[in-house]
Amino acid sequence: MKYPKLPTTVETPGGRITVQTVEPFEVEGQKCWGTWDQTTRTIRVDKTMPQSFQWNVYFHELAHVAIMDSGIDNLFSLEVHEALCDALATARYREKFG
Repeated sequence: MKYPKLPTTVETPGGRITVQTVEPFEVEGQKCWGTWDQTTRTIRVDKTMPQSFQWNVYFHELAHVAIMDSGIDNLFSLEVHEALCDALATARYREKFG
């Protein structure tokens, strides 16, 4: 399957998000596939991954956006927060790509 490129911006209820595909990077010494920076409203995704995986990471980071913008991020432990983002990403990926 040929996947489209990720969007460069996305509109959310909390405002516009910039999406960047970037060279591999680390956060606090750990390799990351993607990040969400609330202060700059930017999602970064490792561009060296296969496009299918980039989309999954993108949807995972968008789930972080939704949770944080809704103000419920402080209700979950880190483990629950990440598991919820994974579940939402899987559902969104399946919606888009079947």
